Order: sequence, then C-alpha cells, then structure tokens
Amino acid sequence: PFTVEDKLGVQLLQNSEDPPTSEVNLLNSQYDGDRARFAFSYSWWSAFNYKKKLKGDEMAVADDMKMMTQPMVYESVGQRIKGDLMAGNAVVMFAYGLSGSGKTFTVFGPDAIDSPDAWFKHSEPHQLWGILPNMAYELFRDKKEDWKISMKYFQNVVDIVRDLMSPQAKECHYKDGMKKDDDGFMDIGWCQSKVLHTWDDFRKEFMTANSRKAISPTQFNHQSTRGHCIMTLDVEKPADDDPSRKLRGRLYVCDLAGTEPAGDIFYANYKCEADDAGNKEYTCVGPHPDQSKTKELQDQGKKINLSLSEMAQFFMKMAEAVTKKTLKPGSTIPGCNSFFLCKYLKDTLLQAKTYLFCAIRPEVTYHKYTFATLGFAKNASVIKVQPKKATTAGSPAERKLMQELETLKAAMADMRKQNADLEARAGGGDPAAIAELQKKNEELKAKMAEAEAEAAGAADGGGFSQADIEAAVAAKVAELQKMQEDSSKGASGESDDQLREKYARHGMKLTKLESETQQPH
Repeated sequence: PFTVEDKLGVQLLQNSEDPPTSEVNLLNSQYDGDRARFAFSYSWWSAFNYKKKLKGDEMAVADDMKMMTQPMVYESVGQRIKGDLMAGNAVVMFAYGLSGSGKTFTVFGPDAIDSPDAWFKHSEPHQLWGILPNMAYELFRDKKEDWKISMKYFQNVVDIVRDLMSPQAKECHYKDGMKKDDDGFMDIGWCQSKVLHTWDDFRKEFMTANSRKAISPTQFNHQSTRGHCIMTLDVEKPADDDPSRKLRGRLYVCDLAGTEPAGDIFYANYKCEADDAGNKEYTCVGPHPDQSKTKELQDQGKKINLSLSEMAQFFMKMAEAVTKKTLKPGSTIPGCNSFFLCKYLKDTLLQAKTYLFCAIRPEVTYHKYTFATLGFAKNASVIKVQPKKATTAGSPAERKLMQELETLKAAMADMRKQNADLEARAGGGDPAAIAELQKKNEELKAKMAEAEAEAAGAADGGGFSQADIEAAVAAKVAELQKMQEDSSKGASGESDDQLREKYARHGMKLTKLESETQQPH
C-alpha cells in the first residue's frame, strides 16, 4: 500500500500470462541498468492508496499499471497451488518482505481480530480474501467423507515456539519435539493438531488461534507480527486410481517476520482516523516515549534478522547447486541450522513445491529494503526441485468403514428412487409394476440387513426404511470423524495474567487479551 507521501519507487509489468513473465523496475533510484530491473513470473500492482499519496510526475505510470484485486491474484496462482496440494505434494507458501508491505494481506487477507473485514468473519467468498481463504473455501466445499483435513498453527518468537492452537498458547524451546515424519517432512510433535470437518470449523479455529499471536506497533506497521507464523494444513484423501492408498498433501503457509534491520525499528505510537465510509487509516505519529520498549523490539529484531539472513543464505546455496546441477533428489544443503526458520523448513523445501510471494513498498523512501527483497527473490527464482509425494495406506478399520459407508449411500439412493417410482406407479394404478418394485425393495432390504445389520438396526423386524439407512449413514460419518480426531490432544500452559505480564516486558501485546484496548494493536 501507499502509506506515505512520496515519489513512485517501482514499476510492475506483467508481460504475459502463458507462460507467466513479468518485471519489476526501480524508479527514481540510485540503482541503474540491470541492477534496477528484476524478472519474475508475476508482478502485481496493488497500491490502492496511490492517488492520495503519490507525489511527483509518475501518476501516469501508476495509472498505466494494472490494479490487481485479491480474486485476480487467486485466479492467477491459487488453483495451481490447490492442485499441487490435492496431488499429495508438500507445498510451501512463503510471504517475505518489509513489515507493512502486504505479506499477510496477500496470503490471508485482513486478519486483525477487531476488523470487520477479517477474512474469517465471512462465511462466503469476500473481495478481500487472500489466497489461503479462497483455496480453503473450495477445499472444504469439495471435501468428501473419506478426506481428513487437519491444521497446526504456531509462531516462532526469538528462541521459542508458541502453539497458537493450544488453549493457553503453550510455549517450548524451538528445538523441542522437532523431528522429521515418515515422509521426511519436518514436524513439531508437541504442537496441537486439530481435525477440521467443515469450512466453518476452519474459520473458527483460525480466528481463535490468530488471537494468540504476539504483535507490536512499529513505524512500519501498526500491528507488526513479532516473529514467524507458520500454519500447516494436511489433506489426506484416497488416490483416484487406488482407493486403498491415501495421498497426503501438506501446505506450509509461512508468514515471515518483517525484513527491516533491527536498528531501524522503533516502538511506535499511532493515531487512527476514519473516513466518511468508515474505513480506518492508521498514521504513525512517532516513537513511544518509553525507550525500553524500542530496545526490547530491537534486541528481538536482531534474532529475526539473523534467522532471515540464514534463510537467504540457504536459498543462495540452493540456487548455486541448481545452477551447477549438483542438487539431486534426496540431497541436502550443509549448514543453515542455527535458527528455527531454516532448521524447520530446509529439508522440506528441498522436496516441496515452493511459491514465494515477495511484498515490496511502492515508495522511493523504502528503496533500500525493496532492493534487498527483490535480490532475495531473484536468487530464489532459479530454484526448481522435484517434489516428493507423501502416500500412506488406509488402515483396515478405515477401509472397512468406508466400504460400509459407500454401501449405505448406494442403498439410500436406490431406496429413494424406488420409493418415488412406487408412488408414481401407485397413482397410475399399475398393480404388476407395484408388486415388482415391492419385491426389489424387499431384496434390497435383505441385502442391507446382511451387510449392515449391526450398524443400522432393523425397523420393527421388517427390514430397513429410508430413515434407517439415512441414520446409518450419519452414524458412519460420525464414526469416521471420531477416528480422525483420535490423535488430537489438548494442551496446557500459562494463565492469561502470566502471559500478559511476560509479553508486556517485551513491549508486545496478545490480541486475545487486549480486546478492550483503545490503541491500535
């Protein structure tokens, strides 16, 4: 977004869609020639406030750039990401860039718990939804009874991992419980996993978890996330060509901390103003008078900078290996294990489909940050790896349950059709046809009694009615959901007062504890 009055600092051009090719050019900058041009797959212009803030002679340049909306962005890449996930791949979505540049907005959309436009407050597609809500909405819309979808959501703040899914936001050292699963993907065992059955389940769980994030106001963003937030979404479904084999796709949504140098950060005071339409605009009015708050943020920012630098180094090493053709399936990159971000993601990145979303600020003021972000993206753009599919065999209990469920569903469909035919024939007075359909109906009841007597139960000793079969289907679905949830466990942690006091010492607030605050947070 355009947030300060300044000259235009970038020009984004989407040259073609198939294949996707684009470029970002730095304007009014100290960089020239090839150093000021960066080629990518997609370059999206979305600085909606530019007409109010842009100064100088480049208004026509800004007007000529195609303004991208959230639905247009999802149409460009969302379906491809969804397809990779559904095919059983590990998929990583990286949001990288300066605080306040639009990382979270691109991936999620508005996500502040106190915002009426927060994506999880809308049950139907909304114009401000980011890539994930649009994709998840379609995923749950298409979900079958034999699919299992589960999520984890946690935040890395300096040396700890905070489980945002646990009721008390349990915290442990980032190395605790971190290990590879059977497919070679890194996992944190103690973080709570929640099985989700519906789209509304997902919205509710995310809203609750998101309220546990640690955030602080800086001059770059009035609600800057302090650390890296990672959400995983696991999707297990039968393979189309072999229902006894299950595909397991895992989506890693990585909303990284801002890339600004720690020394540039200060704990900021903001004022909030609303326009005639009720839209709120937050304006930084300067540093907070308590300098200890700024010092805490800067100390924290040093660790964040080091973790992001290590990740940039990892991408650079991967790019060099790809260029030299030495990066083979199953190989690894030495080093890059000192901080949480690389330790958690590096082996997964070597066998995943990775989508990197780099957000930049459009103003000249932020050129040094923009140049660094685009350089990181340029290194990453040359990397291509072969993704590893995760597959597993369905358990005998699951396979038996699904076979019974399919039998019940087919029987219910036949019963409905036959009942409709019976009513139609009876109305026409065709005794022979009615007798024939009644006979078939009795045969169907007998077959169902033999296959599913225990689950559905007989109705008055005379076989099964349509209502009996519908009840049996519901019972089987509930049984399957219970089986999927067996691995979900609760978590314990600190009290709200302890959490508030601990994070206040670091100049941070937890949104779930600050619902009554009058300051932007």
